[in-house]
Amino acid sequence: MTLLDVTGLTVTGRHLVVDGVDLTVSAGETVGLVGESGSGKSLTARAVAGLLPKGMTATGSVTLSGLRLLGARERVLRSVRGSRIALLMQDPFAMLNPLITAGAHIAESLPRTGPVRRDRAWRRTEVARRLAEVGIDDPSVSGRYPFQLSGGMRQRIALAAALARDPELLIADEPTTALDATTQHEILTLLREVQRARGMGVLLITHDLRVAFEMCDRVAVMYAGRIVESGPGFDVAKVPAHPYTSGLLAALPSATVTLPRLEGIPGSVPSAGDVTGTCAFADRCSQVDADCGHARPPLREITPGRHTACLYEVRPRPRVEQPPAALREPSPGAPLLTIDDLSKRYGEHTALGGVSLSVGEGESVGVVGESGSGKTTLARCVLGLAVPDGGRIELAGLDLTRRGRRGDRAHRLVQCVFQDPSTSLNPSLTVGATLAEAAAQGTREGRLSVPELLDLVGLPASYAERRPRALSGGERQRVAIARALAVRPALLICDEPVASLDVSVQAHVLELLRTVVRDLGTSLLFITHDLAVVRQITNRTVVLLKGKIVEEGKTPQILDTPSHPYTQKLLASVPPTP
Repeated sequence: MTLLDVTGLTVTGRHLVVDGVDLTVSAGETVGLVGESGSGKSLTARAVAGLLPKGMTATGSVTLSGLRLLGARERVLRSVRGSRIALLMQDPFAMLNPLITAGAHIAESLPRTGPVRRDRAWRRTEVARRLAEVGIDDPSVSGRYPFQLSGGMRQRIALAAALARDPELLIADEPTTALDATTQHEILTLLREVQRARGMGVLLITHDLRVAFEMCDRVAVMYAGRIVESGPGFDVAKVPAHPYTSGLLAALPSATVTLPRLEGIPGSVPSAGDVTGTCAFADRCSQVDADCGHARPPLREITPGRHTACLYEVRPRPRVEQPPAALREPSPGAPLLTIDDLSKRYGEHTALGGVSLSVGEGESVGVVGESGSGKTTLARCVLGLAVPDGGRIELAGLDLTRRGRRGDRAHRLVQCVFQDPSTSLNPSLTVGATLAEAAAQGTREGRLSVPELLDLVGLPASYAERRPRALSGGERQRVAIARALAVRPALLICDEPVASLDVSVQAHVLELLRTVVRDLGTSLLFITHDLAVVRQITNRTVVLLKGKIVEEGKTPQILDTPSHPYTQKLLASVPPTP
């Protein structure tokens, strides 16, 4: 039975952003909506829920079990949201009120009729039942505030609150993007179990293709405001029928093999309004033909249940699965970074409990583990952003653990690239000003000019005049890498640098970092929870658990034949690469 029926959905603000989307979700079915940032996925979901930003309007038809939602009065939409349609967003910390407890969040979301307002005992029992449904059996959790909970626990609370009124449809917008692999696996497993128990429909919006193909019965691929391919998840993954889908799949890193080159799709997603009369993907397509620019290809059925908006049969991109030369035979020089018995505590919590590791000259070392394992604390200690309680850090002969002794040399020796480039770039400065300011901190001999830095990270010289807000997420991350390289550091620390990027942009950034290691001889300390990424970028891997190293060795050995149960658990949590 069709639960959600979307027909001809168009969303317009200052520009056209969603252009004639058709989509259905049946009761008990999970439908994935995938595509790069800017494709229109989240705005499609917001239009379904009647939550479009001010200044945007939607036309077409959206019905839920026959009830027309598009064009309905706000009073009708308010009665539907929460009770019949619920939303689970990417960042649970932003969804939860920091001033009220987990239990209060769920109680606030319970049905507003019946005994909930009058009977406190009933409300406590119901909150406990809802917590148990999302795998939280500890009753004390209901009395904790969001800041006292881990990311995975906050997402469980957000899910319990979303399900409190027993909705027919759950719209989950990137619900696991910010979570580590094991927590992501737990949340997705939980979501699947809850859905089956309730017979609930789920619209899952994600740019993580592994998650989409593992979780979804059907997948719709969205590009420039349109659906360009749809069909059963397994079929779409194995035999993509549109060049865009094929390109996304080819860009996926693998946790089982090291790819010789990570191939992202060139260019970026165009505005839907700029490609209304042509194939939206033509400018980025390796199979483009003269006929592609003449008219907009219709979404046509090629086999029962399979649709594509391409005129031709797609030639899948081959993936040559062998180690690239840069990673096949690592030959690091003398130790550049030496960490010996490093410890750090925050109150009663031990973040690092005697960590020892080294990074050689020209070597790439990965640090993996769940959230809270101590990865970021380790990076902060090396960068001088946290003072260790014990141990020693030595970089190129300089003792970094002695207070007041870091100075300009330490600043030039080590730089960092963080997860979110938008928070690490000054929005008021142009790209050129940002890079020139960074380069001025380096020595005259090793200093790179702004054009040289932009060329190094694959950006045109004209980008020097742009500000961060005029760049895509991938372009901002390239600028952040260029800024970090401006002083020609001996060591580059990358803390989850591709965690929030689309798969195609991620491939471009990882290939760039490979080039930096190979051509500049820069050493890399790469922190991530993504084992597929660590496979592609590092020579050696260190596995952290609760502030201690539980396994270390050459990356292929760690990932192919893990010896520690914790490493085995991490690998088991990685969704298979299609």
